[in-house]
Amino acid sequence: MMTYRHNDMSRLIVLTLVLAAGLLAGCVRDVPEIKEEKSEIAVTTNLTPMRKRANTIDGISDLRACDLRIDAYYNGTTTPYLSNEKLHYNAAWMFWNSSTSTQLHYYWPIEGSVYDPTGVNITVSSLDFVGCCPYTAPDYITSGPSYNAGVSFSCDVSSYMTLARQNGDEAPAIPEMQEYLVAVLNNQTYADQEEHGGVPLEFKHPFALVKFVITAASGEHVQINSISINGLYTHATCTYNGSTMNWGSYDDETKATMTITPDEPLKYGTSSTETVPFMVIPKNYDSKYLTVNATWDEWSNVTISDYGTNVDFSWEPGRIYTYNLTLDKYGLIVDVDKFTEQW
Repeated sequence: MMTYRHNDMSRLIVLTLVLAAGLLAGCVRDVPEIKEEKSEIAVTTNLTPMRKRANTIDGISDLRACDLRIDAYYNGTTTPYLSNEKLHYNAAWMFWNSSTSTQLHYYWPIEGSVYDPTGVNITVSSLDFVGCCPYTAPDYITSGPSYNAGVSFSCDVSSYMTLARQNGDEAPAIPEMQEYLVAVLNNQTYADQEEHGGVPLEFKHPFALVKFVITAASGEHVQINSISINGLYTHATCTYNGSTMNWGSYDDETKATMTITPDEPLKYGTSSTETVPFMVIPKNYDSKYLTVNATWDEWSNVTISDYGTNVDFSWEPGRIYTYNLTLDKYGLIVDVDKFTEQW
């Protein structure tokens, strides 16, 4: 056990882009009911209450509450066919003109036709789709999204390194942190749309989540007031090609300390035994120092501000990492084994 962790003549077929999308492989997808050929899709939805934290998108109902950005490129090129279009959910997914609150319609190119937007003949065989959620990128997205055999964006999350800031407790100066999702689906044709009832874009979580739990072994005489990890990256670039998601271009000059201060201190035997999840940039850090500020009531409320240990932190996109903290008079034990799951 490890302790311490998507020619004018060509526009003949209506493109009804329906996001039958789960957020991750293994998550529930919208399953379309195809009433007749080329018909739009009718689905039902509801909203699931969320715990107070960064505004993450955890299911189909959350996704439908957002407007999405859709771009489409001629397969294998960076030449756009659809550019920065808004997809809106109103009983079904539809392209949307916000200023007039009206639906827009777009059409598939005829397969094998030729389009010449830049002087270079392109044989149209299929389209590459890119999706981003929400439509307007959050304030921490510093560049992008851009497309080149995949979607990429750069971010600066330095304003969101405390739980209060991720929750929006310091709004309006610093709003609640809104999660950013991306999707890429290459080489799509109208035949693919017919098969699935729509272009089946599947959105992915680029970030990771971490949370902390106080264990029963800590007893009922100690409470955790705050948790921090020093030297985490706040500037980086994410690239996703439809199958692989990579983070890079980390800025060594702009590291910061993550600080989680729960509304109620963590204490075993109370209703507050775990933190809400905290959004971080994925990275294999190897060993970092985790610090706990804790108070023992059996010692007349003695508080120790630097109660910590080195922990191997290796975070991947789209995963939740749960760290179980055991505090005693002799030290801090952090257990991460078997507590990692897909988001």
